[in-house]
Amino acid sequence: GIVNGTAVIEGTDDQDSRNYYGVDLDNGETFDDNDNSGILRYVSLRHGGTNIGANNEINGLTLGSVGRGTTLEYIEVIANDDDGVEFFGGTVDLKHSMVAYCNDDYWDWDHGYSGRIQFGYGLQLPSPGSQGDNGMECDGDDNNTSNAPLSDPTVYNMTIIGRGAGDRALELKERTRGSINNSIFANFASGANFNEEAARVGADAYNEWLAGNLEVNNNIFQNCPLIASLNGAALGATQAAAFAADGNTAATVIDATLAIDPNTNVVSDAVNPVPTSGVTTTSLPPVDDFFCGANYKGAFAPGATAWTQGWTLAALQGADGSAVDCPTDINGDGTTDILDFLDLNSNFNQSCAN
Repeated sequence: GIVNGTAVIEGTDDQDSRNYYGVDLDNGETFDDNDNSGILRYVSLRHGGTNIGANNEINGLTLGSVGRGTTLEYIEVIANDDDGVEFFGGTVDLKHSMVAYCNDDYWDWDHGYSGRIQFGYGLQLPSPGSQGDNGMECDGDDNNTSNAPLSDPTVYNMTIIGRGAGDRALELKERTRGSINNSIFANFASGANFNEEAARVGADAYNEWLAGNLEVNNNIFQNCPLIASLNGAALGATQAAAFAADGNTAATVIDATLAIDPNTNVVSDAVNPVPTSGVTTTSLPPVDDFFCGANYKGAFAPGATAWTQGWTLAALQGADGSAVDCPTDINGDGTTDILDFLDLNSNFNQSCAN
């Protein structure tokens, strides 16, 4: 899916119509950060994307200069040939998104994106055979420029399970600021990899992090041999201590082992991204019109039914084993039966395992 809007994008002149994704300059329109491109809710995008040429691919959901007046909730991207979700500039917010089995990055922002993201769940196929890349690729402008604005999003409550080989949970590149908070990243070779290129014009992610403009706070890195790195190598002692002081730790808090036959989709070992303990935090998201005040790390509340149950492919095929057992006699009629399940589903938007 491709959605184009009229919100700001990095390095562009708002008087040049060639710089717009979705605006009609001839009718007097200009950049509008509050642009409304419509509503996408409970949408599944499956087996899309294509490789047109070198560095020219189509993502599962491409958002070009889309404004914060747009509503994106409960979005699923499955087995896309390139990135799952990519933001090119804009201010659009995204809540409750799942990306699974894609061949490149799972969430990717570029060109001055400055929206808000909360509750994202990523699941890569395990190696060998998987082509999934980074959990989140974060940059501003691949070209060697000093264009403004820099990317500056705010991210809370992600859970991303990698394939366990060669990838980075967070690939933090050039021309990006922002913050990534209260999240769980599992099965990546490196947790947060900061990039620094001496020849680049303008600041790289590493310099922005040192300056306090890029924040990576209060996250859990599970089964990541390098929790944090610089250009793929371990951070120096001083920088590693600063990264730990920002609340970033190594711990095992979820079942992140997936065994699935990609030819038949038969699951022999399901993951469970819902933690049981060890993720409570007092560092809460901002109080505003978007963020929920989740007092836990990761995309799912501890011990609760995951919001992915009942509608995502991973849940339906059994790759996500997070459904809880059905409660008994929820409607109080003296019998536990299908009516109790229907009450649970319709009144509380939750599913259960049996």
